[in-house]
Amino acid sequence: MTPHLPGTPVLETDRFTLRAFGPQDVDAGVAHLMTERTKYMGGPFSKADAWDHCCGLIGHWAVRGYGLFVICPKGTDEAIGDVGLLMPEGYHEPELGWGVWSLDYEGKSIAYETALAMRTHAYRDHGWTTLVSYVDPDNARSIALAKRLGCTLDPDAKLPDLPEWEGTLTFRHPGPEEAAA
Repeated sequence: MTPHLPGTPVLETDRFTLRAFGPQDVDAGVAHLMTERTKYMGGPFSKADAWDHCCGLIGHWAVRGYGLFVICPKGTDEAIGDVGLLMPEGYHEPELGWGVWSLDYEGKSIAYETALAMRTHAYRDHGWTTLVSYVDPDNARSIALAKRLGCTLDPDAKLPDLPEWEGTLTFRHPGPEEAAA
């Protein structure tokens, strides 16, 4: 397995290793961001914009001390998706985000399993008491996942200060006590 960024945690679920998005993931991340699978997050991106986005994900770790993890099947270093805690400029509270990069991995509860682990990490290791997930209103799979995670629609939550976010749904995760129950 490729070494992770120094000072960043490595988390494990039953099936996956989660490690910080790092320089070794830029090529795979760029390739993913240039596909139609990113249509609900402003994509497909140009190669230059995808590269900038990936480098920003690495920088997020340095600035915030947390960020996006890549999802690797245990025993491999193959990045098949991402899950993590994000709060870039313009956000008002931290987001738990997720993505599966290939149709080959859809429908296998990967995002569910890793999002649960990430939520536990946020509450246990960071001491947070709330999280949101921003979801495009046309992204039926992510809406279903948010509901499966026990999230509720929060129409009063303030969206990030970016015009392209208008109409985005905000799902509020259950707090630490509710999530642990």
